Amino acid sequence: MTRNKKFLIAVLIPLLILIGLTIIPVKTMLYGQEILLETRAVDPTDLFRGDYIIVSPKISQIPKTKFPSMELDNNKKIYVLLKQEGPYHVVDSIATTQPQEGLYLEGRIPFYYFDSELVQVDYSLDKYFIPQGSGKQLEDASFRGNLIAKVKVLDGYGLLTDIEIGTERT
Repeated sequence: MTRNKKFLIAVLIPLLILIGLTIIPVKTMLYGQEILLETRAVDPTDLFRGDYIIVSPKISQIPKTKFPSMELDNNKKIYVLLKQEGPYHVVDSIATTQPQEGLYLEGRIPFYYFDSELVQVDYSLDKYFIPQGSGKQLEDASFRGNLIAKVKVLDGYGLLTDIEIGTERT
């Protein structure tokens, strides 16, 4: 093999890997269904990375009663089927196998406490970078309970596309 071919292969392999990593997010952004999730924000700034928020969608804490006869283990993969109630999507049911139809998000149970009534589910929808200086405004909206996450969903993969301040709830 010539030196040029080796160099070309050495450059192409990492490039193809990087391109491969973007396929699912780009496909979700282009073809995914947009849903709204009620959410709250945690920790709006980072000294080194600027303004971002860690969000915790309401669907991240699911009542244990939604897990019928399912063994709850740490790091267990689950599929959370969603239904629309008003403008927001909420948990409809839980499955351990990938659903063939319907709107769902793939998640994991990062840790489970037997005595807890709520089960924490991680969908990897937790970080969103925001314009500099807007973190405090979003944090205040979160405390009032009117923070909305816009998420695109395709085949169980969720992509957080925007965070908005919703209308005041009473």
